[in-house]
Amino acid sequence: MLDTLLACLSRPRRLALALTCAASLASAEPFTIVDEGGYEATFDAPVTRIVTLQRYNVEFARAIAGAEVIVGLDRSTWKDRAYWPELDESTVVAASQFDIDYERVVAQEPDLLLVARNGAWQEAREKLAPFGIPVVVLTGWDVLRHEENITLLGQLTGKPERAEAFNAFYRKHMDLLAERISDDIERPKVYFEAERENVTVLNGSGWHDMIAVAGGQSLFGDVDVAALPESSRNVNIYVVEPEAVAAANPDIVLRLTPAIIGPVPGEKAEDLVRSIKARPALMDSNAVRDNQVFLMSYHMAGGVSKMIGALQLAKWLHPDRFEDVDPEAVMREWIEDWQGQSYPGPQSFVAQP
Repeated sequence: MLDTLLACLSRPRRLALALTCAASLASAEPFTIVDEGGYEATFDAPVTRIVTLQRYNVEFARAIAGAEVIVGLDRSTWKDRAYWPELDESTVVAASQFDIDYERVVAQEPDLLLVARNGAWQEAREKLAPFGIPVVVLTGWDVLRHEENITLLGQLTGKPERAEAFNAFYRKHMDLLAERISDDIERPKVYFEAERENVTVLNGSGWHDMIAVAGGQSLFGDVDVAALPESSRNVNIYVVEPEAVAAANPDIVLRLTPAIIGPVPGEKAEDLVRSIKARPALMDSNAVRDNQVFLMSYHMAGGVSKMIGALQLAKWLHPDRFEDVDPEAVMREWIEDWQGQSYPGPQSFVAQP
């Protein structure tokens, strides 16, 4: 306890903040957490200074403990300036979760570093161990681990009630999806693209899980990842030949728009949909024939560990079962109530015949 108090007081903060730190330590009980990889870390008090990488984790830190606890993040997240007005450039400590400036991390004097399991957590643990900075693996994009992740974040920050309220928001909509998507439901084949043509996802990706939760079948979800060349095993970036897309004949095409907060732009969206429909690999597909080409913003698709994306996709895949559901309203609640930001406008686009 004394070592932690001395570390707290040694930071170049104002006296009032140091006294607050001392008071909180005096009343706090040490606690130990176990992350999703089995790593254990013990803290003398709830953390108040977090470096967190990747948008999902940064959003969750803000949702549970407020932006004031975020003392470091990656540039790929920070560059969405309209979405992160509270965080100035001095808080940027990494280009991404794979490219971390450890000197900048240490200079922020964080209580811990949060990084997803597909980030550079092994390297970070090695680099930060001499400075006593724990590296906790928390994968905010994983729709199947959301509640465990948020419970852990509530424990770390001393905000268990806030974490449980957020989990209740998540459960409400995930329970609805589970209730209406039965095991024997017909699952349309979904061809998913993030931002690049002929680049999709495989089983093991969070996007694959989102499609499954929504009652769809990922077009290349049956590819044996282990049988692929090692250079092709990134489940989030699987390059496909147009001929393979044509042969698989998707029922639905879902394309994401760039990861910057804002409405899906109408005119550009129409142009993008037209170009998708005109591709030789897709022009004769069920998706184009039945006008089932959809656009969704990255923010909506990934919202709340991809729960909101699953909800919107389910409404497109099974409109008769989700007629009464308004994913845009759920998205508005996420942005306004949990992120404290202004809702930017519609986050999805439906192709016109």
